[in-house]
Amino acid sequence: MKIVMLNAATLPVYRDELACLLIEASRQGVSAGLPCTFEHQEAEDTFHDLRPALSHNELLLWIARDERGVAGTLLLDLTRSSDTPYQAEVSTLLVCSRARRRGIGRLLLRESENKAQDLRYSLLSSDMQSGSGAEAFYRAQGYRCAPCQAGSPGYSRKNEVVYCKKLQPIGCSSLSLF
Repeated sequence: MKIVMLNAATLPVYRDELACLLIEASRQGVSAGLPCTFEHQEAEDTFHDLRPALSHNELLLWIARDERGVAGTLLLDLTRSSDTPYQAEVSTLLVCSRARRRGIGRLLLRESENKAQDLRYSLLSSDMQSGSGAEAFYRAQGYRCAPCQAGSPGYSRKNEVVYCKKLQPIGCSSLSLF
């Protein structure tokens, strides 16, 4: 398994495989953080449209490759808001069905956590549907359900629950979670 960070120049090489991954997720009803689509060209366009944000380092995109091609992807949103200047969001984490339960999601998530930490982010978050399998996965990776609820001040997420993980500051030896 190889984890590779893509940029605006390398994204077109993998756009077809990423499109297939998004279509598979859409067919399975997985909330991907990207538009649900069943059309290949539309899925490719979705990834093509990420290029400006990748160029400006507003988004970071990783793929996991195995012997059969792209097996997973993670999209990290680094857009800083005045409310949460040290928080980055895992907006998409997908692993294809043939490669699930092999640690690919965990590897992608660790890579994004390490990069966010290097960039001085102190909190990583991801939103998801309440009751989905993603909740158990994120809990197993040390994420905790955030106290905010839909309709509360400052809540602007797409889905029902938000999971967060405090990142250990570089040079610190202990981490306290919530």
